[in-house]
Amino acid sequence: MKTEHMKKIKDTFNDLPEHWLLLFVINTEDYLEKNMAILNEVLKQEDAICVYITLNRPYSTLKKILEKNNINTDKLFFIDCITKTLDAEKEEKQCLFLENPRNLTNLAIAIDEIINTVPSKNKSLFVDSISTLLIYNRVETVSKFMHVLTGKIRVLNLNGVLISTEKELDPELDDQLNLLVDKTVDLSK
Repeated sequence: MKTEHMKKIKDTFNDLPEHWLLLFVINTEDYLEKNMAILNEVLKQEDAICVYITLNRPYSTLKKILEKNNINTDKLFFIDCITKTLDAEKEEKQCLFLENPRNLTNLAIAIDEIINTVPSKNKSLFVDSISTLLIYNRVETVSKFMHVLTGKIRVLNLNGVLISTEKELDPELDDQLNLLVDKTVDLSK
């Protein structure tokens, strides 16, 4: 990852309001590295606990990647929207497994369920990634869901990180998301 991108990520987390909502636009070439750097900054916040919505990697794979990158998974809860589509679910106390990324109502319910059980006042929601939701759902559906989700983040006094890739985000949805977040950070160039 470019040094300027690492600096941009760190600087983004330096001057934030008490509760914040960020959109990171990432290129696909070093997506994982940037994702880990962003998550690491989220977890550096005092008393931080994060609910990580994984739409790209199964929980078991993601957890190994996080541990390899020295990210404290004890501070994370997961909503896995991919494992059950592969018919490979098992019980995990830190993870809720959902049927698939198409059922956004179930995703919203799962978010409520986990957020209500997280024992911290500094809770964050990390959505990886909006671009993947667009593979399974129409743009209009994702747009409505993101509107509700960002509203929920605000009302519940959560912090939020939304991740998308620059090539896959619909321009209309991108414009709407920019209106809903406190800051958009472009790490795609």
